[in-house]
Amino acid sequence: MLSAKQQLVEMNIVPEPDAVGRVTLRNDASQVITTQQFDWPGLRVEAGINNIASVDEAVGLHHYLSLNLDDRPLTMEFKSELSGFRRVVLRRGAAWICPANEPVSVRLNSDFRYARVSIDPLYFDRLTGQPGNPVALQRIYGVAEPQIGHIVGALVAESDAGNPGGLAFVEALATGLSHQLVLHAGVHKPTLVRLRGGLSAASRRRTLELMEANLDSNLSVQFLAQEAGLSPAHFSRAFKETMGVAPHQYLLHLRLERSRRMLESDNASLAGVAQRAGFADQSHFTRLFKREYGVTPGTVVKSRRRLPLAG
Repeated sequence: MLSAKQQLVEMNIVPEPDAVGRVTLRNDASQVITTQQFDWPGLRVEAGINNIASVDEAVGLHHYLSLNLDDRPLTMEFKSELSGFRRVVLRRGAAWICPANEPVSVRLNSDFRYARVSIDPLYFDRLTGQPGNPVALQRIYGVAEPQIGHIVGALVAESDAGNPGGLAFVEALATGLSHQLVLHAGVHKPTLVRLRGGLSAASRRRTLELMEANLDSNLSVQFLAQEAGLSPAHFSRAFKETMGVAPHQYLLHLRLERSRRMLESDNASLAGVAQRAGFADQSHFTRLFKREYGVTPGTVVKSRRRLPLAG
């Protein structure tokens, strides 16, 4: 359990000088937060056990998604402009989505297990390939879409593990989640754009050069897309069509290959190799290396240091 001063719901509310936008906590339930990640650019993730009783006329800074992870159905009451409060039941794996800058009042006096994600609207527009022409979202309840659950679960797991996949992996997940929001909460049905061809020869060369030169840094899909003159969503699709794998997967392949070559050095240290190849830490490096090559990097180092028997 984490010690947190503010929950995601509280941080997402536009500050108001009066009582509007108030969050009321339950008197009979303590705060239980198991995951909280507020350091990723444009994206916040939180998981735990709910202790919020109600939210009154709160306006969100970010697009907001809340997922019920409890085996029990969750009964919530949302305020409608026309008919007052109405009841909504969310079963396990179902979500509700609220766009940024839209006031919401909700009663949810239940200690259900949740995962919550908020996405900055500007970041969302870049991920969906609509800068300057934002996608309009609408509030929606009871979205039971397995892909949303898988993506949110992967974000929680990535945060809990210390973000071993780097920002490129987080952005890949955020891009997928953003497109799910467009699909299920978009005011207008998204137009499917058929991508013709992958990256141009120049963009491919520039992208691969950047990857090779910056393997020890936290490269992001947004940075690579900007260098290629594309939106992150368009770049990711074009890169996969050109290279056969997603950008974060290709980055991982390059890092593993670099580390394998570095281990051939007589004075290689596991910690040094992990750092110079761009891995979060030595344990993360060891786990991925073994998954790829079937042996641990420590085994490789020991085998090279073993002296041959005298004849």
